[in-house]
Amino acid sequence: MQRELKTAIAISGACIGMGLSGSALAQSSVTLYGIVDQSVRFTTNSDAQNGNQVQLTNGAITNSRWGLKGQEDLGGGLSVLFRLESGFEPHSGKVDMSRLFGRYAYVGLSGRLGTLTLGRQGTEAFNFFGDFDPLTVGNYTANSWPFFLTIGRIDNTAAYAGQFGGLHLGATYGFGQQPGSLSQNAYWGVRVSWDLGPASFGGTYQEQRDLANNVQRMWGVGGKYAWGAATVFAGYMGGRDATGFVDAALNDPSRTVATGSFEQHPRRDMTLYTGVQYQATPALAFTGAFYYDDMKNVNGFAGNDGKRYTGVLLAEYALSKRSQVYATIDYNKVSGGAYTELPGKSNQLGAGVGMRHLF
Repeated sequence: MQRELKTAIAISGACIGMGLSGSALAQSSVTLYGIVDQSVRFTTNSDAQNGNQVQLTNGAITNSRWGLKGQEDLGGGLSVLFRLESGFEPHSGKVDMSRLFGRYAYVGLSGRLGTLTLGRQGTEAFNFFGDFDPLTVGNYTANSWPFFLTIGRIDNTAAYAGQFGGLHLGATYGFGQQPGSLSQNAYWGVRVSWDLGPASFGGTYQEQRDLANNVQRMWGVGGKYAWGAATVFAGYMGGRDATGFVDAALNDPSRTVATGSFEQHPRRDMTLYTGVQYQATPALAFTGAFYYDDMKNVNGFAGNDGKRYTGVLLAEYALSKRSQVYATIDYNKVSGGAYTELPGKSNQLGAGVGMRHLF
């Protein structure tokens, strides 16, 4: 179950000022939607001096965001659609990533054979594990670090998504935008999954090149099974990174890290995870998840291997259809070359309480 939380307010008359007829207006719509999610988080060993920290921060599982999405029915089963989505920090009002629409910005066509979209979008691995991770790719770095392997979202993409019964397909190509080269800075990825009654399973593969044509490859499989009020998850992610992207993303920002040759000694990851969601009552839900990563050649040095272990517990209570409160606790442990992923000691405990509202 993906926690997209798309409850929204529909706004009619999106095409005012465009000179369209009344019948065309009746077939068009724009939706304003969003989430405001704010939490108070406590973290141990939060800096090089192993000091504790209490902070007001973005939500534990769902980043705060607002967006606009719309659709126009062209007839014959064909429609035009768009989506513009911006992330923000509710405690400061700042826009995430210094982009007005840093989460999504695309336009496309949708029909019986699927949907084609152009713009800034999620990678295929990110889309895939959003459905097959028990935390739906969490927000705190402490519980979302495995998904830096997926890259997340990228610019300049053309993406196809289709559903045929229980079969889900996805394919994306990212234009490198480099004169004289079709491969530099380019991306491509695919995903496939099946729904078979209470079970769903599938896999994904993708490649991202840098300007020097070095490649970051990522692949994975995942599955989930609904059993009464519980849904059980399990998955695997593998990676081979000759670009240095994964190490740069996972190294703690406070550390000064020496790097070797990523081309000669690409980082390798073998990440395993499992978890369960349990709907105890219509209002109360619990989630537990465990992640493990076995790393080779960390930061581009041969034999610089490491491990990371993460456990997360989450409880959510719905005050209404649009408002929830929650509490979460997570524990991280690193060893070997992975010590650079935490700022101080080799372990970190975090806990947070928060509230989110959908609109």
